[in-house]
This record gives sequence, structure tokens and C-alpha cells, in this order.
Amino acid sequence: MKFSFIAGVAVMAILACQVHADVTLTQEDCAGKPCYRLDNGRVSLRVDPARGGAVISYRDKLGGDVDVVPEKSPNGLCIDHFQSQDWPGEMLGATYEVIDRKNDPQACALVLRYTVTGRWGGNEEARLKDLVLEKTYTLRADSPALECRIKITAPKKDSKLLAYWQQNIFFAGGQYDRATDKSFRPTTRGVRVKAGENWGATGPESFVRDISAGWLALLDTQRKTGLVMLSDYNELDALYANGGNATLESMYRITYLPAGQAVEYIAYIVPVVGLDNVVAATTNYIAGYRMKSDGHGTGQLALSAIRSANAPAALSLKVSLLNVQKPAQVTPVGTVAFAALGDQVQTKALAFQNAGADPLVLQVDAECPAATGTVATNRFEEYYNGAYSWGENMTVDMVTPVYRGERPKQKLTLYKPEPLKLKPLPGMQVWYAEGLLDDVYRLTPAMQMSYLPNSAVDRLDRVFTSYSPNWLTKLSSFPYDYERLLSYDLIVLGGVKQESLGNIGQEMLGDYLRAGGGMIVLGGPAAYGAAHLGGTPLGELLPVTMANTAFDTEKLADAVLQPTPTGASILEDLDWSAKPRVRYLHKATAKPWGNVVVEADGRPFLVIGEVGPNKARVACILGVPMGMAEANAAPFWQWKDWTYLMRQVIWWTMKENARFPKAAQ
Repeated sequence: MKFSFIAGVAVMAILACQVHADVTLTQEDCAGKPCYRLDNGRVSLRVDPARGGAVISYRDKLGGDVDVVPEKSPNGLCIDHFQSQDWPGEMLGATYEVIDRKNDPQACALVLRYTVTGRWGGNEEARLKDLVLEKTYTLRADSPALECRIKITAPKKDSKLLAYWQQNIFFAGGQYDRATDKSFRPTTRGVRVKAGENWGATGPESFVRDISAGWLALLDTQRKTGLVMLSDYNELDALYANGGNATLESMYRITYLPAGQAVEYIAYIVPVVGLDNVVAATTNYIAGYRMKSDGHGTGQLALSAIRSANAPAALSLKVSLLNVQKPAQVTPVGTVAFAALGDQVQTKALAFQNAGADPLVLQVDAECPAATGTVATNRFEEYYNGAYSWGENMTVDMVTPVYRGERPKQKLTLYKPEPLKLKPLPGMQVWYAEGLLDDVYRLTPAMQMSYLPNSAVDRLDRVFTSYSPNWLTKLSSFPYDYERLLSYDLIVLGGVKQESLGNIGQEMLGDYLRAGGGMIVLGGPAAYGAAHLGGTPLGELLPVTMANTAFDTEKLADAVLQPTPTGASILEDLDWSAKPRVRYLHKATAKPWGNVVVEADGRPFLVIGEVGPNKARVACILGVPMGMAEANAAPFWQWKDWTYLMRQVIWWTMKENARFPKAAQ
């Protein structure tokens, strides 16, 4: 990143006074139909109810007073869409009803409403039908930010399942340039900066899922103008910017709404003038940076800031540099303080030394007074490649990041049925998330011994882990609908990594167990510790404590499986004379409430236990079906009674106590 350091600082300090005035809401004519203009002296925008209630015109008077929304559809800001409908979906061209207008010189508001039909592309989606979407635009006299509040309500008698997607299609600076219009999105690999050209080794990265904050920006880097979109990080699933860089789009996570319940999303559109880039954004400030080094730990950096939706009285940024090659080496650089933030860019410079060889990671702890009188804090990072030979945070394999930070944990607010209660359906209902080698456990044949006789009422939903550059590791499907989830009699979790389940999947599987459901967890090369389940909310509900490492299996010398006296009921009528063997076993120990019913070399092989207020039953198989047994010895999965053991594990997990007549219940 070459630039004249002093000249760069001077350019960023643009001479612009803070612009604000009384805000007005006026009705105008758009192709013979009413539309509405909001103006507060800094920004002027127009909302058209007949074009999906979108913002069809937007001008920033400090940013050249040019319209950044091209007139031709489908351009616009705050376009509503559901991820389950093919683009552009039913709402882009729909007519919204105006249900309220507030014309106050300090804060104007326009409220629109639309009842979702669920019909698009020849299909009707029942899980969307009759949702009521209410959109409230608010523009204040003392802020450049447009607030867009989306409230989605389920009908009184039906639960719904939705994934909202807010789209903003516009040209930063008022015209499109593939080379200099750039998107900025925060991830665990640093801020991903993409243009329509020169995508680099990783390509356009239209979708990013390893997000680390709830913002995205699109700037005309020649004119140094553009827009920042702010959303609630806790509600987001992905940040999208199309390959040509004419969109900023927030994709919210899948949401289950019980009948009559509502979910609300709040987004802010904030104009930016004078920043070369965006490295952090909150409702209090928007920051950019410049940095250069000699490649060996000595250099300079400049941090720039402007106001965001709010205008805090001060902003403090405490800066450190982490050395990627030696992560334990973190060098304090110093603290910069900004006076009251406004529309004019403020820039502060720092020098550093002894930080070590590039690449480096800029780590910043921010503090500023909040409107409530408390201090608002947040932390952000940026990866600085410097003299490192491979670009875009890539190792020589051109796939693996050199550095990946820890993603902040999202605080989930799920809309759940009250109370959480299993809802059995006729027949047997099973959800089976399969992993590598899971078929060797022969669980399906074990089910078919007592259930799943191809009856119309029986159901086995099999899903698997997939990987794509856009969506990373995920499951092919998941029962995000609580009604469907709570109808399963049994859930089987194979070698499925926790990132495939995601925070929501883990929370919902935990709810399934809290409701009293049954779960079988299989071993394998991508299970338990290798699945990163240790220490997770779901891992806490399993009867074993696991090593949270990719190499969590232990090689044994063909250990013989031994039943324990405590497992008498689940082990009825099994012939152990064949001495089934196991060579690879997960490094796990039974929790105090876990019952080891089969062991190998004194280590747990099959652990069962009851957990939660409704005594959900969980069975963990820790043996891995790999490796050849000694001559004349059977590996456990080839043991003739293995399928019968799996059948009885299923019976026990599903609380079919009557299946064990010989045991005292």
C-alpha cells in the first residue's frame, strides 16, 4: 500500500462543515403515484411505496450532491427480499401501503406495510404466506443516518419460517467504476476489500460468512464518498456484495416465528465523505486507516474517523500490533484521541517499531461516551500484509488464510414455542446428520429391525455436510422450524463439525434435548474433538468430555470390547464371545452423569446418560470404524451382534423401556 504518509493525512482532513437542518417529509409524484421525500440538509432521499417501499433516490450534499441510485429498476436502497424466493422475489415490484407519517422538524418518519403472499416464480411458499412486513423510515435533524426498521409479524394462528435479506443496489459516487468502486466487509481474516476488477487469489467473494461485525461499506475510492450499512451483528448470517460491486446486502439468519410473534431488524444507512477505506463502523463512529512498514516491524499508521448515526463527544483508539508469525508477540503502539466527531474527517498518526516481520494484525480497542451516559466499547482488527509475499491473507497453497482471528460470539435471541415440548407424529421420525464413515455403523439397518418399514408415516431425513467457497462448511439442510424439530423421535449426529451446525443449530439441538428428545452421537475422523464440539453449548449436553483438537483419536492395540455391569439393560441378549475389537478410540472421558456401558482397554467406548429437565437420553459411541483387526478377530463394526447393539441403543435412546423385559426399569 504505497502513499505519501504526510500527504495522505492532509488529504483525509477535508474541509467540510457539519451540515444539518430541520428535517422535512413531503409528498411528491412518481409516475402518477405518490412517493415521499425526506430531507435534513445533509441528505435528501425519496421513498416509493409502489416500488417495494424502497429508497429510489439518495443524495448526500457533502458527497457531491449526486444521486447514487440509478433511475432504472431494480436499483434502490432498503429493498426487501426473502432468501427462500428466487431473486428478485415478490416484494421488489410490490405496492406497499402507507399507514403513518410523522412530520416533525426534529425527526420525520414514514411507515409502510405489506402482507406477504408467498407467491413467486409460479410457486407458493406456505411458510411465508400472510407474514406482515412493516417498514419504518426515520430521518433526524441531528444525524446523517437514515434508520430503516423492519418488523415482520406472523399471523395469529400460524407459525412461520423466514430468512430476511435487505438489498441495497446503487453506484458509489453516482457512477459505476469497476476498478475504483470498492466494497469493505469485516471478517475474521481482516476487512475484505473487493472491486469489480483485480479480485485477487480469492476471487470476488460475493458471500462472506466468517463475519466479525455488523457493517459493510461501498466507496468510490477516487471521490472518497459512499455509504456504510449498519446492522445488528447478532442477527446476521452473511454479508453479500455482488461481483461487480454495485450492491451491499445484509443476509439475516433463518428465523422461526411462533404464531402471532414478531421479529424486528434495525439498519442504518450512513453517508461517508473523506475516508480512503473503512476498517470499522458502529453507530458512533466510522474509521479508516493507512499503514506502511519497512517489513521488519518499523513504520507508521494513521487512523481517521467521522461520526456515524450518533456524534459522540470523544473517541479513543488504543492500538496494538500482533505479529502473525509469532502470535504471542503483541506490540503496544499507543492511543489516539479524537475530539467531538462530526462530518469532517479527523486523522491521528502513530509510529511503531519492534513489531516484527510482516504480516501484522492491527488490533484496536475503541471507547467513546454513549448517549446513555455510559462508555461504549468495541474491538476491531485488520490484517496488514505489508512485505509478505502472498497477497490477500493467503498461504502458499492459495486457500488457507495466514491469519484468522476469533469470531465474536453472536448473542442469539430465538423465538421458541412455549413450553418446549416434543410433538410426536405417527410412525418413527428420524433426523440423521451423516458424516465420514457413518454408514459403517449400520444404524439404518438397526432402525429397520423395529421401525421404518417403508411406511407412509415413517420418515428418515438424511442430511450431510457440504462445502462451498461462498457458504463454507454447512449442512445440506436443518430443521430450523421448531415444530418439525420437536416432532423427531430420534436425532443422529455423525461426524458433523460445529461450524456446520452454526450457533443456531447448536442452540436448537440443545432445545430438542431440553424438551426430552433422544440423540445418538457417532464417532469418526470428523467427530467429537475434531468437530470442535468441546466447550460448545451442545457439547455440554453430551455425557462425555472430549479433547477439543483435530487429532483426538487414540490408537489402541486391537482392544477388546467389554460390557460393564452398569449397562445390563441395553446389552441384553448380546453374544460377546467373538471378542469384537476396536483400534481407534476418541480421547474422551465420561462425565459424572455419564454411564459407561461398554469399554475397551479400560477406556469408554459407549457412554449413555440422561440430561435436562425432561431427562433426554443421549448415547455417545467413541469407537472409530477404522483399522484392521488381528487375524481371526472381528472389528466391532463387523461383529455379528453389532447391529443388534445399535438396535438396542436406539430403543434405549427413544425411551422404549418395554423393549427390555429382562431388566428392572
